[in-house]
Amino acid sequence: MKPLVKIALLSLPLAACGGGSSNQAGVDPKPEINTDYSALSASKLEPGPLRQASASELSELVKNGLRVSLAQNQSYGMMIRETAVTNASDSKSGGDFSGNTFSGTNVQVANVDEADSVKYDGRYIYLATPTEYTDTGASASLKILATDPANASVSEVSNTPLDTTHWGGVSEMYLVDSAQGTTGVATIRRSWDFIAFNEKVVTDVSSDGKPLMVDEADAARSAMIWPYQMDNGIEITLFDVRTPATPAKTWSLAIDGDLLSTRKIGNTLYVISSFVPSIPTLDYAAETKDAKIANERLIATTQVEKLLPEYSINGGSPQALNSANGCMIPASTKKTDGHLSLINITAINLSSQQLIESVCVNSNVETVYASTESIYLVGSDYSRWESWQSFSVVHRFALDANGVDYSATGSVEGVLGWGSPSFRMDEHKGVLRMVTTNYGETGEPVHKLSILQKVTGRSELEVVAQLPNKTHPETIGKPREDIFGVRFNGDKAYVVTFERKDPLYVIDLANPLDPKIAGQLEVPGFSTYLHPIGDNYLFALGNETNSDGFATGVKVSLYDIRNPAAPSEISKHVFGSAYSWSEALYDHRALSFLNASVDQLRITLPVTLYEEVKGEEFVSSRWVNNSLYQFEINGLADGKLSLDHVGSVISESSDNQEYPLWNGNDRGILHDDALFYVHGSKVIAGPWKK
Repeated sequence: MKPLVKIALLSLPLAACGGGSSNQAGVDPKPEINTDYSALSASKLEPGPLRQASASELSELVKNGLRVSLAQNQSYGMMIRETAVTNASDSKSGGDFSGNTFSGTNVQVANVDEADSVKYDGRYIYLATPTEYTDTGASASLKILATDPANASVSEVSNTPLDTTHWGGVSEMYLVDSAQGTTGVATIRRSWDFIAFNEKVVTDVSSDGKPLMVDEADAARSAMIWPYQMDNGIEITLFDVRTPATPAKTWSLAIDGDLLSTRKIGNTLYVISSFVPSIPTLDYAAETKDAKIANERLIATTQVEKLLPEYSINGGSPQALNSANGCMIPASTKKTDGHLSLINITAINLSSQQLIESVCVNSNVETVYASTESIYLVGSDYSRWESWQSFSVVHRFALDANGVDYSATGSVEGVLGWGSPSFRMDEHKGVLRMVTTNYGETGEPVHKLSILQKVTGRSELEVVAQLPNKTHPETIGKPREDIFGVRFNGDKAYVVTFERKDPLYVIDLANPLDPKIAGQLEVPGFSTYLHPIGDNYLFALGNETNSDGFATGVKVSLYDIRNPAAPSEISKHVFGSAYSWSEALYDHRALSFLNASVDQLRITLPVTLYEEVKGEEFVSSRWVNNSLYQFEINGLADGKLSLDHVGSVISESSDNQEYPLWNGNDRGILHDDALFYVHGSKVIAGPWKK
């Protein structure tokens, strides 16, 4: 694993440096080292397909990216990490009793598993405990607890400490399954630090490599605080849990780069990562000509293989994750273009403990969406907001048993936005549906639904239909309303926009060439998460709002969409005051669903409850408790549905403490008539209804 510095360049251009010759009599001409990088400019996201780069092209691309970073005097920065999780169609609860007796991770695409800090297999809870910090350092562990649903009880079986010296706590976790049940747990961890700071003594060197004398100004510069390289990487570790009391570490894989996203289909794990090449000895503070020449020599003489990510198995020797001629780049790439961020889709067989393949893409990527057949990588161009022409480019990669293959590229107007962007994407029956937003000259959002389909025989995703259009000109959202929630479900899409009220739009996608708004409903508040209950109902989570559009509490609702032209809200509950919050508002994994019978769907979600305290001069808010709220949707069998709040399990209360000690990663696990509430590193067990 090589040390890295995070460069604050997601899109960097490349250009070969020009040269010259010495015309001094009697001296062999030497090429003049050119340190003038003014001809270089950052790569811009452009529509168009990808192609495989040669080793020399990739070398030029990456090295010129380093040159641009030197010219801009940037030696570190923030990577854009995809925070939203993949969305999908055909993931619905209710109306189709499957007979499952326990809940699992709430995923968006059926049969596409998503990572979480808690997993359950019907017998054992696997819990990655939150990292705790003390005077002696940090600690984290993998805890396994046995459940007894009949008696609604839980007991700890093992608690395996994790070495946090370098990797820190578990950020993600998956189960490895076989016909005999769970055989393993795959944990995913990031290295502790992506960047650190230390005093860096900068010594300028002459062209012959000898140190130069530094004057007082240079000495002052030498004492500045500069970032130094850290080993930026990802670790996947497999634990054999067939004997839960003594889980054993059996295999590990470490990959250079920053983790963007993961998905698991069957027992194949897909890791999407971003790697920023660097040369540790480059002097980003170089000011003298000789120091700049030394930098250029380092760049020019560094082999491209040294600028590519590596991986290692079980702590062994590093191996190349990609070959120098195995990276995809935009077909429109020119010699004056460059890009430092290398995106990798790495396929890993968790059953056989093998790295199947890793595909490299040299392009901007901000959002990842996965279906059972494809992985889509999306980048957006925000720099053109000044001309109101922002757009997004989407690359499709096909998935099969042999790995990952590049398929096609398309582009659409607008951007996916920052709030759960992958919820705006969906693949269904061979077409991709996307909801994007552009901001007009007045700054008002303009929303558009685009349908893309691969062109036969070409690496192109063609836009075959859009909404609004000439036939159906009705806009998605009223003026100034932005998008708060999107959910696709088969031949329908549901979009929530908001400024002061919550319009719920039902979009008919039965004919992919003729999308249209089927109906809409306006109610107070807004929803950030939508969950189809079969084909006829919709569960929604969001916030209630007042007439000024300010949140006044956490709201859960149930919508009747049997008549798409006239959707209706048939039930709602509002909890707490303005500061009340639920992590499920923006992390769908915090919700749990279980079809308890053909007539009943059970739902849990965590709520941090605040109440208003009215004083003589103003109104304030006071924390009340942290709880897991329990809901039932009854009447599924006869179509007479109701959404009922049936109880809450309190984990922390103002009766015992002034402030909550833990907020985050609360989960509810439902098994038959038992409820297991994961709060931090503890699990509270009890019956569904007390």
